[in-house]
Amino acid sequence: MESQNTLRYRIGVVALLTFGTFINAVDRASLSVAVPSIIKEFGIDKATMGIALSAFFWAYALGNAPGGNLADRFGTKKVLGWSAAIWSVFSTLTGFAQNVFQIAMARLGVGLGEAATLPTNTKIIAGNFPSHERGTAIAVSLTGIRVGNAVTPLLMAFLIATWGWREAFIITGLGSLLWCVFWYFGFRDLSDAKAREAGAKPKIKIPWKIVLTSRPLLGLTMVKFTQDFLQWLFFTWVPGYLILERGFSVMTMGFYVSIAYATAAIAQPLVGWTSDYLIKRGWSINRARKTVQVTLQILSSTIIITGYSDIVGVAMFFMVLAISAESICAGHMWTIISEVVPSKLVGSVGGLINTVGSAAGIIAPIMTGIIVDVTGSFKLALLIGGCSILLAAVVIIFVVPELKILETLNIEPSGRKEAGTAKS
Repeated sequence: MESQNTLRYRIGVVALLTFGTFINAVDRASLSVAVPSIIKEFGIDKATMGIALSAFFWAYALGNAPGGNLADRFGTKKVLGWSAAIWSVFSTLTGFAQNVFQIAMARLGVGLGEAATLPTNTKIIAGNFPSHERGTAIAVSLTGIRVGNAVTPLLMAFLIATWGWREAFIITGLGSLLWCVFWYFGFRDLSDAKAREAGAKPKIKIPWKIVLTSRPLLGLTMVKFTQDFLQWLFFTWVPGYLILERGFSVMTMGFYVSIAYATAAIAQPLVGWTSDYLIKRGWSINRARKTVQVTLQILSSTIIITGYSDIVGVAMFFMVLAISAESICAGHMWTIISEVVPSKLVGSVGGLINTVGSAAGIIAPIMTGIIVDVTGSFKLALLIGGCSILLAAVVIIFVVPELKILETLNIEPSGRKEAGTAKS
């Protein structure tokens, strides 16, 4: 990769990150497709399988902040490379599991490996891309997740039908390891290299007291949790909703879910470009980023219509719209974080924010299951999910102040504020 921060270099970085998020999504979503085969082979009930499914989120939530901190301390290339190797190996090991406990342990490994991905990716883009390009860069890099979510049901179904569920995990896991080779030989973080060339890289001290009491960061954390609640509700329960409540076949369910994520994959770069374009046209960073985010949050809340509409066509239109908008919304959130947190701390602080968002991945599926058991319907669950992301919109408008780099976080390891730091 080039030694100068040219347009070609930045395109190469985005290409590598997009490929990385694609394999990330495949390894994350693969287990949900293999559930029927695993239940049948091990003779376990759905509640036990649910524990294995939740194992990913426990490790993912706990690993976000440490993973981001490691990227700040040891560099993005090492941390992301090792993270990908860890999740790929554990995904491969899933194919060798002999019981549900081993499945859960493998999923813990996948979650732990993937935990550092988004904070580290955001740190790379924040450090190597100017502000007016970050929205597009982050959006394109996260397109890999949307494509992965759309492809995984079809890919895993083909592999399972052809060779079996064990072979499916072995093939996809080993395939993911190939990305590590491209990453090792093809990536150099120029922002990190520049800092090292300037002298020995000092140990970064995270001002946690400031982080934990900062209104902008507390507001963004609230936004992350309330909008991620809907994201993980979609990820874990929409397939079940379409089959159990709408009476769809597995293939019909897969079609609508794939359409939703495929739409997000196409639209995400366009939305990121629009956010950047508004800034180039003279909008402030605050106005451009918040306008896009709130618009997406409002569109995501239309899942409420899906829950209460008896007309299948109307319900599916708004479901696809809501899932697509929420997926794009989740990606654009990282652009907003990069506008507030200094690039040298975005791994640690972004990881902490994502930890809270990931906690919604534990709460949302459990809460949804309880609601459906009690009421016999998904209507109330979808209503709560839609209201949750509307709350996120209220918070970003009225709680999160102007989006700009927090000067109180721009400190040297000795505790002195950086000299000559320009305000956004």
